Amino acid sequence: MSDPIGLHEFPAFVHEAFGYFPFPWQEAYLRAVAAGADWPDLDVPTALGKTSLIDIWAFLLARQAAQGGDRTTPLRLFFAVDRRLVVDQAHEHAERLADVLGQAEPGSMCGRVAAALSQLGGGDEPLSVVRMRGGVDWAARWLRSPAQPAVVVSTVDQYGSRLLFRGYHTTPRMRPIDAALTGFDALLALDEAHLSQALLTTARDCAAYQATATDPQFAARAVKVVSLSATADDSGRTRLGVGPEDRAHPVAGRRLNANRRVTLLDVSAWAKTPSEAFAHGATTAVDALLPIIERPVIAVVANTIASARSAFQALSARDDLDALLLTGRCRDGERTSLVEGPLSELLNGVDPHRSRPLVVVATQTIEVGLDVSVAGMCTEAAAWDAVLQRLGRLDRTGDLALAPAVLVKTHAPDDVRTIPVYGEAAAHTWDWLAADAIVLDQPGATDELQQALASGLLLNPSTLPELRTGIDLSALTAPSPRIPVVHRTVLDSWARTDPAPVPDQVPAPFLHGLDTSSADVQVLWRADLPCQDGITPPWEVWAARLAQTPPHPGETVAVPVHRLRRFLARQTEADACGDLEGAPDPEQAPTKRSRTQPQQLPALRWDGPGDWSPALAPGDIRPGRTVVLPATVGGHDAFGWTGVVSTAVVPDLGDFSLDQALTTTRLDADVITSLTSRADQAAMLRGLLGDAIGRLQSGDHQEPATEVVRDLLTAVIDLLPSDLPEPTGAARFTHCLLGRLVLLRGGVAQWDLSASTRPGVGRVVIEAASGELRLTLVPPRVPNGLRECIPGVGDEGADSSSLTRLVGLAQHGKAVGARAAEFAQRAGLPQPTIAAAEIAGQTHDCGKQHPRFQTMLCGGDALLAESLPEPLAKSGMDPADLAGRRTAARLAGWSPGLRHEALSAAAVQKWLSSEPQMTAGLDTNLITHLVAAHHGRGRPLLPPVTDPDPVEVECTMPDGQQITVTSAAMGVDWNGPDRFAELMGQYGPWGTAMLESIVRLADMSVSEEGS
Repeated sequence: MSDPIGLHEFPAFVHEAFGYFPFPWQEAYLRAVAAGADWPDLDVPTALGKTSLIDIWAFLLARQAAQGGDRTTPLRLFFAVDRRLVVDQAHEHAERLADVLGQAEPGSMCGRVAAALSQLGGGDEPLSVVRMRGGVDWAARWLRSPAQPAVVVSTVDQYGSRLLFRGYHTTPRMRPIDAALTGFDALLALDEAHLSQALLTTARDCAAYQATATDPQFAARAVKVVSLSATADDSGRTRLGVGPEDRAHPVAGRRLNANRRVTLLDVSAWAKTPSEAFAHGATTAVDALLPIIERPVIAVVANTIASARSAFQALSARDDLDALLLTGRCRDGERTSLVEGPLSELLNGVDPHRSRPLVVVATQTIEVGLDVSVAGMCTEAAAWDAVLQRLGRLDRTGDLALAPAVLVKTHAPDDVRTIPVYGEAAAHTWDWLAADAIVLDQPGATDELQQALASGLLLNPSTLPELRTGIDLSALTAPSPRIPVVHRTVLDSWARTDPAPVPDQVPAPFLHGLDTSSADVQVLWRADLPCQDGITPPWEVWAARLAQTPPHPGETVAVPVHRLRRFLARQTEADACGDLEGAPDPEQAPTKRSRTQPQQLPALRWDGPGDWSPALAPGDIRPGRTVVLPATVGGHDAFGWTGVVSTAVVPDLGDFSLDQALTTTRLDADVITSLTSRADQAAMLRGLLGDAIGRLQSGDHQEPATEVVRDLLTAVIDLLPSDLPEPTGAARFTHCLLGRLVLLRGGVAQWDLSASTRPGVGRVVIEAASGELRLTLVPPRVPNGLRECIPGVGDEGADSSSLTRLVGLAQHGKAVGARAAEFAQRAGLPQPTIAAAEIAGQTHDCGKQHPRFQTMLCGGDALLAESLPEPLAKSGMDPADLAGRRTAARLAGWSPGLRHEALSAAAVQKWLSSEPQMTAGLDTNLITHLVAAHHGRGRPLLPPVTDPDPVEVECTMPDGQQITVTSAAMGVDWNGPDRFAELMGQYGPWGTAMLESIVRLADMSVSEEGS
């Protein structure tokens, strides 16, 4: 047990970690939760440190861990937001805290907190930090232990879909683990929850269902939900916020009383379209603001991507200021370029002596999660809550004598319901503010606007209560979406992840409401996807190239389903496209194509190697999927998604994953020129590739492949510019490519000509069968200078029994049982369930004693299998050698679809029927289910595949009993659905999933360690 931690030490903890002391409301909230309050909702204005909820949670968790006894603070904190963030303050705050805890000196305040958290998690890492974002294969196992304290920053879609057992970009067999981690022993903090009411309601419904579990200890572990919002709701829940002590606080008080003055500018008659009108209004506002702002930084905030781009185009053409465009719908590559380049100045504080002012043009992405402070603002008229969020970025610290803002109206009052994104709420907000503020509408009224700015309407947290008195705020905010109720029948169908019901209930309406747009798809662009005759794609070639260089999150951008559909149909309505996740935006189907209209743009729907299909019609594009486009169709630029078909080639980022290993490098003229923007070099690159391929295919063994590859890399490196001043913007991609090629040239000792992609010696793969000149370089696992993350053994394969060395079955079962018991004990579960998890871990693989399964583990060698001193759990085969594994299964006669866990469950069930002493008082149904479901199947039925040649199999149980069971028992266990339903009633849907996850994560971690 760690040293006791007292509540009075919280200020010292925060100061040691961050260098400042907490505000009074933060200490008050801490004490309220410690006294037994069930995580009250928060009503705190922006700039008052809502992300400190992370510090409060971590401190309370460490305090309870140090005290010992029952724990009530959840193990995992999920911080969810609904914006496409350029920078997420919560994630950076959590990472900073994790770094401080990881490096804290023993005995210091942070050291004591770190020791308590490490003791709780059972590892060297006090606190894990995870960012959930859209994309494919971003992290199948984002936590290695269910007892690991963690902060997870997520979008609404990524968290909500996992909570509902339908995680986007998560395989069906991994969904129960994600559901367990998000919905059990977790705290959901929903930032600006009034913008995500559907998830707020759905999460609370889910918590209520888990709380009905008949086991009280599992009922108490239901997800806790905290609303972080400055907009009151009518839920009747306790809400805590700032008090008199905060208003008197020297720092908080200054922020609460910032001199934000708002003046209204009506430009609706200044241009033909709202986006053009906003550009004119933004230019006028900037001209009026520049002479009076105290710091050289202004924010221009638009409601739609089209308006933002229009304003940016006008402002970036000027030579008296610097303009920066921020949109949320961009790839990690562009996002990183912004963060490390021009945006870093804004994040770190603009130099007050800057030679030219900085004007940041942004969409709604600036409203939440971007901790910046500007001296002046121009914002398009929006709903009240959005306006309030935007003004929160104006003089966040309250240091300026005057912080002026211009609210710009761009739509005529003909039909306010057609206003994009905010509809009538924007019009009502304008009318309400116009009753008290100065309103100007004459073109060219720059001088008049400048004079009015100092006497504009004062809007800050201190003046808002009086201003809102007697006002019906519901008319000023977007109407609440119609939120479907999570009925028990719907929840039960979601919990059935394998096999999933048909038809299945999609989660999107429960995350965003029935009146909002459908969920997003992840879109990526590749430059090496040819089209026959420039029109018809060779789909098999596309799929093969994607299989060799699989998509990764760093190259994807989230796009609303219907927006992509219209883009592919070459129909765009950019003005109506906002930058919100799941915002109201009624879908309009693409109009019927006439004979004169071009056909739909080529697109491939990608769900993994071997699981793809051409997207030939709008209906083929579905929420939660990944769609691959050729780089030549446009739709994206350096600032993000444009939604406009163009001839500008989109950079291909397929070789540059930000999160995982560098596996392949494609030497392809189109790929390289997409990164360098030097299309004139394509012919020269093809010539270099042609010469190298000719040398490799010549059959001259006197010239090794290593020499050819190094000569080619040297030639390509010499062709690329080497005098890049800063690796930012478009130059970043060229810089990354250059660095990659230099490392490959010097870091790989030997290249070998082969079509294999197995690790080991670097391989060179030639793809010239289609007449195109290209090479794919497959480096070894750990080339010098290249970071490589060796993936662990998951449970998605046919048998998941491959490991790099042989492992005995008894050893493996004992290790998994011990690890499962450790996980369950550290998670604070009741002793009977700890014992049940241990027994399930010990017996989960006993079905592998099937003679043909053992033969398969021996590579198909039956004589070797018979000569083994003990049965195997792991074969020692290379996990990457899928062909070898399939061959071993064929030689052994192990039929495709057979599941060893079905035989394990049958043997365990027979053993349990004898009432062994070691299982007395335990839930035998739970033990059976955990064995049957230890690969994510059997929820509630195992695959209906039976052994065509049944044999008697002798399985060894933990107490030494030998249980003989026929392999004819493999296949469907028709008691499974009733057993599954009973367990969900006793432990709750998420509690049952957590018990499964404990055994499964134990199996995975032990396998990775070679045991």
